[in-house]
Amino acid sequence: MPVFMNIAEQTSACIKQDLSRAKSSSGEVDIFPWITAAALELVGEAGLGYSFGSFTGQRNEYNIAIKSVLRLMSQVAPYAKILPSLCNLGTAGFRRWAVRYIPIAIVQRLRYAVAVQNEQAEEVLRARQLLLSSGGDLCAEAGRGRDIMSLLMISNESEGSENHIDRQGMIGHMNTFVFAGHETTSTFVSRILSLLADLPRVQVKLREEVQSYFEEHEDESNHDALLELPYLDAVVRETLRLYTPVTQLVRINQKDTILPLQYPIRTPNGKVSNIPVKAGTRIVTSLHMANRYGKIWGERADEFWPDRWIGSKLDEVTESGTHLPGVYSAMMSFGAGSSSCIGFKFALLEIKVMVAVMVKSFKFEPSQHNPSQWETVGVQFPFLKSDPTGIERNPKLPLRVIEL
Repeated sequence: MPVFMNIAEQTSACIKQDLSRAKSSSGEVDIFPWITAAALELVGEAGLGYSFGSFTGQRNEYNIAIKSVLRLMSQVAPYAKILPSLCNLGTAGFRRWAVRYIPIAIVQRLRYAVAVQNEQAEEVLRARQLLLSSGGDLCAEAGRGRDIMSLLMISNESEGSENHIDRQGMIGHMNTFVFAGHETTSTFVSRILSLLADLPRVQVKLREEVQSYFEEHEDESNHDALLELPYLDAVVRETLRLYTPVTQLVRINQKDTILPLQYPIRTPNGKVSNIPVKAGTRIVTSLHMANRYGKIWGERADEFWPDRWIGSKLDEVTESGTHLPGVYSAMMSFGAGSSSCIGFKFALLEIKVMVAVMVKSFKFEPSQHNPSQWETVGVQFPFLKSDPTGIERNPKLPLRVIEL
């Protein structure tokens, strides 16, 4: 928790610096770069035991490579329709060779950025292994030796060959953790702040709860109780329901099966209660629609209503006690089953701490001059309405920010 609070406070300080440079206690600030920087730094320190230097202004090649990959991945979205067929073409080695000859400039730029990212991950891994092998003091490093990657490397050294992870596997874990824990959480925190700007009554109620908590726990360094604040929890859950960062899940059916329908389909030939599904079928689940389905969520399914979560058990939140089989709450925003998001508790901790510190420090209002709109590019991103719809856009979320 101290790492999370420290980075959230650094983010607050950076936004205050933006305001001070404008010689004002209020003004329009593009909050998205700062929220993204915080998410990346949290993943670095708590996940890799490594600081990306997100708030220092110093050049960091790994940081630059990751940002390049994220930006280029959003720009390569227009070609997403051909990706599933390419992903099933030959072996992984063949695909790595073949992608070098795809005559699309953005794909080649992405390939180069990924190569640079892997090189930088290799450097981070080498330095971490050298520190471990020499008996260095991990407590002096970012993450204080309790980061996920250090624990994994220590376990890797002590386990037998059956559980050993090779070097490429470790690099893969690093890059996967960075992407899984960075992109979705930064956009989600930004979405909450955008919603609070549009819903001042919700923002005021949340601020009162958060400020009351910090006044009562002013001298504490461990803020675990922050995670239990009922209205903060309700705002996070309701935003996750209405505006899940990943709007759909894709799965491949492993064997022939019969899919039962909780809500049968009526056709001219009668009622369909189940659907046969052959092995190898690609199944797309719309989380966006499932989280807004009126038969599950009731008449207020499309309404942002955090109070639905206050004092309610899971079988009381939804209409007639129906809930989706997800790992979190009554929805599938973090997935379900063995392929669900293994880092969802990490993400929730990050989200709640960031939102609490931001709401305690600032009042947010919608931008009057540079309004944004949210678009799904793999993950939901904010873009300026005034920006052209080409692939070279960068996500931005200007809000009017008032220092408290």
